[in-house]
Amino acid sequence: MNTAAYEINHLSFKYHDKDIVDIDHYLINAGETLALVGPNGSGKSTLLNLLSFLSMPAAGEVRFFGETVRQNTQPDFRRRVGYLQQHPYLFNTTVIENIELVLKLRNINRQLRHVRAQNIIEQLNLGMLADKRAHELSGGEIQKVALARALVLEPEVLIFDEPFTYLDKSFVNGLEKLLLSIQENRTQTIIFSSHDHLRAQLIADRVCCIHHGKLIEESHVNLFHGKYSREQGAFNTGNIHIKIPEIADDVDIIAIEPTQIVLSRTELDSSMRNRFRGEIVALNARNEHIEVTVQTGEKFQVIITRSALDELAVTIGSPVWVSFKSSAIRTLR
Repeated sequence: MNTAAYEINHLSFKYHDKDIVDIDHYLINAGETLALVGPNGSGKSTLLNLLSFLSMPAAGEVRFFGETVRQNTQPDFRRRVGYLQQHPYLFNTTVIENIELVLKLRNINRQLRHVRAQNIIEQLNLGMLADKRAHELSGGEIQKVALARALVLEPEVLIFDEPFTYLDKSFVNGLEKLLLSIQENRTQTIIFSSHDHLRAQLIADRVCCIHHGKLIEESHVNLFHGKYSREQGAFNTGNIHIKIPEIADDVDIIAIEPTQIVLSRTELDSSMRNRFRGEIVALNARNEHIEVTVQTGEKFQVIITRSALDELAVTIGSPVWVSFKSSAIRTLR
């Protein structure tokens, strides 16, 4: 049985009497990587502030590795979390001094904090920035230094708010590999938010979405708005009709798992009720997987292996069929 890093019970946070976060119950396992996706203003940053103990909830309980977080113990729990905020603040000293300062605040002796700072600078390839002052850095460079500052603390939990924003492509690839390495070794619990649903799907053990302040366990890569017709047994997006399992209630949003979509050069003779002809409009490599974007009237994003792409022998502009079972569809209300 996995140990829970976080256990959330009846958690709520309000802003101007509006529920921004409203979670009945949720567990985040120790050592897992959890991705949090959702549109701007959905409450992602608010939830991360609660999980990093920068904010206290209006009501409810958060248990951290089995201990209940209270107002008087909040600062102690905060020290056990490394939090990279979307717009981090650096002191106007050199990069290496910024990194060493957080270790000094943890009462790490001078020699050890210098060694640890040098190690993380080398690990993240920040040597060219080490002696620059904060005001000389670009937005992306500030993000990199703030990441180093979070990692050097070696906390039990790492929380990243949109960590891939402002970073150049080579550093994004390096960060992906770093997160996957931590995930493989299960040394720390990682929680990160992202607007890139496919990246979240490829990196995280689990992906959840904030929808009206609630956490929903979905990938939400292929997210479609529309109306359900009981007569047709289909969900009408306005552009295509998607066959979904019969439901009692109305739904206005559906999500389709990108790993459960099958690509083919010709229409498949199978039990899959949903089959759409389209054209490949984008291909993106992500480690051992390929993201394929297909325009069928609606855009579908599909995750396949490199070998599957080679077998299909397709490229941008190639006609393909998109097929998936009704069981690949999740409905939201």
